[in-house]
Amino acid sequence: GDFILKIEPPLGWSFEPTTVELHVDGVSDICTKGGDINFVFTGFSVNGKVLSKGQPLGPAGVQVSLRNTGTEAKIQSTVTQPGGKFAFFKVLPGDYEILATHPTWALKEASTTVRVTNSKANAASPLIVAGYNVSGSPMKGVKFLLFSSLVTKEDVLGCNVSPVPGFQPQDESLVYLCYTVSREDGSFSFYSLPSGGYTVIPFYRGERITFDVAPSRLDFTVEHDSLKIEVRLFCLLEGQVFEFPSLGTGIANVLKKKSNILSGRAVGKNSSCWNEWSSLCRFSVCGQISIIRFPDTVKQMNKYKVVLSSQDKDKSLVTVETDAHGSFCFKAKPGTYKVRVMVPEAETRAGLTLKPQTFPLTVTDRPVMDVAFVQFLASVSGKVSCLDTCGDLLVTLQSLSRQGEKRSLQLSGKVNAMTFTFDNVLPGKYKISIMHEDWCWKNKSLEVEVLEDDVSAVEFRQTGYMLRCSLSHAITLEFYQDGNGRENVGIYNLSKGVNRFCLSKPGVYKVTPRSCHRFEQAFYTYDTSSPSILTLTAIRHHVLGTVTTDKMMDVTVTIKSSIDSEPALVLGPLKSVQELRREQQLAEIEARRQEREKNGKEEGEERMTKPPVQEMVDELQGPFSYDFSYWARSGEKITVTPSSKELLFYPPSMEAVVSGESCPGKLIEIHGKAGLFLEGQIHPELEGVEIVISEKGASSPLITVFTDDKGAYSVGPLHSDLEYTVTSQKEGYVLTAVEGTIGDFKAYALAGVSFEIKAEDDQPLPGVLLSLSGGLFRSNLLTQDNGILTFSNL
Repeated sequence: GDFILKIEPPLGWSFEPTTVELHVDGVSDICTKGGDINFVFTGFSVNGKVLSKGQPLGPAGVQVSLRNTGTEAKIQSTVTQPGGKFAFFKVLPGDYEILATHPTWALKEASTTVRVTNSKANAASPLIVAGYNVSGSPMKGVKFLLFSSLVTKEDVLGCNVSPVPGFQPQDESLVYLCYTVSREDGSFSFYSLPSGGYTVIPFYRGERITFDVAPSRLDFTVEHDSLKIEVRLFCLLEGQVFEFPSLGTGIANVLKKKSNILSGRAVGKNSSCWNEWSSLCRFSVCGQISIIRFPDTVKQMNKYKVVLSSQDKDKSLVTVETDAHGSFCFKAKPGTYKVRVMVPEAETRAGLTLKPQTFPLTVTDRPVMDVAFVQFLASVSGKVSCLDTCGDLLVTLQSLSRQGEKRSLQLSGKVNAMTFTFDNVLPGKYKISIMHEDWCWKNKSLEVEVLEDDVSAVEFRQTGYMLRCSLSHAITLEFYQDGNGRENVGIYNLSKGVNRFCLSKPGVYKVTPRSCHRFEQAFYTYDTSSPSILTLTAIRHHVLGTVTTDKMMDVTVTIKSSIDSEPALVLGPLKSVQELRREQQLAEIEARRQEREKNGKEEGEERMTKPPVQEMVDELQGPFSYDFSYWARSGEKITVTPSSKELLFYPPSMEAVVSGESCPGKLIEIHGKAGLFLEGQIHPELEGVEIVISEKGASSPLITVFTDDKGAYSVGPLHSDLEYTVTSQKEGYVLTAVEGTIGDFKAYALAGVSFEIKAEDDQPLPGVLLSLSGGLFRSNLLTQDNGILTFSNL
């Protein structure tokens, strides 16, 4: 066959090869030829760590080399994994050096040693990275000051520790370490920082330029790798702004002035900034935005953009922003305009709408101060119609587009109709619902959309009274309402679980379950004035069974339950379906005969002289069916055993378990067949003869009986489709079958010889072997304790 031979060495040991594939053919394979399979030991593993200074972990990517102590030649090289771990494999016993190198990071401990003897080895000490370079690139000549609350100056390498003139620290909790200056290309770096938390603050002070920095300070953390940080700088030119006075209203002239300004804001190193004012005769156009009710997501009055456009070209001329109170103003030349408010889409979705959408206006020779935008709020109204007194009802208005926006109105009245109104409704789509779970409604909820007008004519109409029933099984329920005539309300087929349906009239109902399940009550009552969930839990389930026979016999059925508290139930003798049908026919014939007799007496004697009508009843023919049933609990196992004096049953008994949601139905079907009876007689009459009946070819007997005082026996019922053998025996007799009969025997009495063996002192002598032979008889027996031995059946 094919095999794999695999070596499993201790942890840290290496062998070559690790597996060998074998194909054993008995001819040319290495095993058959007596060859050797060798695994060669190649060495042990060496493990170590490169750590960040003062940290339990270290960086990935540090190159680590292994060489023999006192030599320069590298034996193996590897790089550290995340966390700083490294390993060499297949290292033979000896003394070694381990060296670490990195192109940019400074190493505090760059070498260590290891001795490999007879197992895996660990480096004598960890290798240590002193720190990591941190760099960035804003612009040249900027000082970057480094602070930390944990790291000391002595641990930082390649950084100027002198104080910086003109710098005023803002945070006294930070300890100044050192600074570095950005190079010609604008980049800067800190050569070697140990792992830890730092703050860097850029600082630049020129003759006429000061730099604003974003961010003004930067916190960062060095872990186990190099780091790049990003800052941006903006220049601020120092100077002043000239301002021109107002020219007054209604003067149609234009004054243009240009002036170099010495104050402004620009990006970059070289800034050339100037500003231009242009004034002409214009009038104020002012207005107000009024918001009565803020949507839920709008917490306060925001600053809205208001756009002034020309009336004819719809071209935006100027845009202003309202103040915190919703007020706004434009400057406009004489002409026709329109004003619109730019409501953010999020607020429009939240339901904020202003009217009008656009405000038309004309500027002539004076200011316009009455531009007004008012929030549009609608009213939603309707009515509720009830079959009887409405009582207490709740109507809710819920936004479909804005979650959580929901209002309710509590209605109450001893009338059959009521009205409701919701005021100050924001535009949008809504669902209006009537809250009365125990009533049925034509529409329990309606959807409406508020656009630009009020919404009315919303109507809720009660159609009935809700009946909720919780059913353990699917059943049929009959409903009757108490009252004159016991009115049948209806029959409903209901499924398992909670069912809901409507009763059209108020009052008390009688609820009767009809099904193959039996419930805790034969019927239940339900009152619409005090509604509750009607709970029907089935406690038993109707199991059906049938015994089918080819002859009409007395049949009894015994049902044994797996529940100890349930006694065995004996049903029968049962009547067959055919017998019951015949009894019904006879009853119907008798009823018709009595009806004819009654009519004959009423119509006179002349009718009685006619011969009576003879009605025949069909003869009963098999097969015959014996039906029976049992109310079982859920999970109950029943064992059904039929019995009859002359029938055998197939199978002799059946088990069934009641489970599931549907009707159990017919779980038991047993067939009965007429059995065979074996009878016989002993000649002469001899009581107590053992009769043994066996199936033909069977090794063990089926039935054993003894003859009665008349020497007779009877056995049955037996399976009629099998063959049987009958034997007889009785101590002291020879029994032979009577020719021409099955089961009759002749009896012949036998003789016996008794021996008594004694010693010389007349004491019984046990254990003496006696051999008696004669004719075809031969027997060898030992004497008992009393020295007596009897040979019988001679």
